[in-house]
Amino acid sequence: MSSSPVLPVKTYQDIVPDYRTYVQFQTEKWASHEITVPKWEQGQQRYLNAVFAEVPRDLRIADIACGDGVGLRYFKQMGFSDVIGVEFNESKLERARESGYPVIAGDMHELVNFEDASVDIVYSSHTLEHAYQPAKVLAEFRRILQPNGALFIVLPYPDPGHWNDEAHGAKYELGTHLDDEGASVIRYFENAGFKLLSGMFDNFREPEIWLIFARSSDN
Repeated sequence: MSSSPVLPVKTYQDIVPDYRTYVQFQTEKWASHEITVPKWEQGQQRYLNAVFAEVPRDLRIADIACGDGVGLRYFKQMGFSDVIGVEFNESKLERARESGYPVIAGDMHELVNFEDASVDIVYSSHTLEHAYQPAKVLAEFRRILQPNGALFIVLPYPDPGHWNDEAHGAKYELGTHLDDEGASVIRYFENAGFKLLSGMFDNFREPEIWLIFARSSDN
């Protein structure tokens, strides 16, 4: 039985002190396969239908931490022509590549396969709560986005309690553990160089917050 972390928890490092253990938790202990959960797949389709319906099909989209490729498969059905996935759990890569899109084995903290300003949209669904250093991940998202690019985010919200701390350790830094109408989460993204375009809540899969941000100007 794991012991509860000593409060107050502020960052993932307060829960899991080294990156090697973090990787083991994410790829083994707390890993799940979305493709085996029908409601999860239905929820992805529901989200993409609601949010990406009017997005031009030729924009370059990076699906970061794409998992088994549930989202990638539906992007393909919707007719998007230029989508690339990134996933660091090797057990999920083969399934994700069955989508027909290229999928890179990589870590969201260091998107070394992407040039600066090389994508139009970064899509991140149930990803950032797992980030060991969410500020570093957001800096990478901002780096690879075009100046007029957009960030599409789905997060569990609110995400209280300590039962999933080893898996969702970033929630304390992101603010998703706070039930404050999303104010803390939005402020975190704004401080990282993004401007809120829209936000809403959903409860189909689990309580979630859906956010779209523009990349703020460098000036």
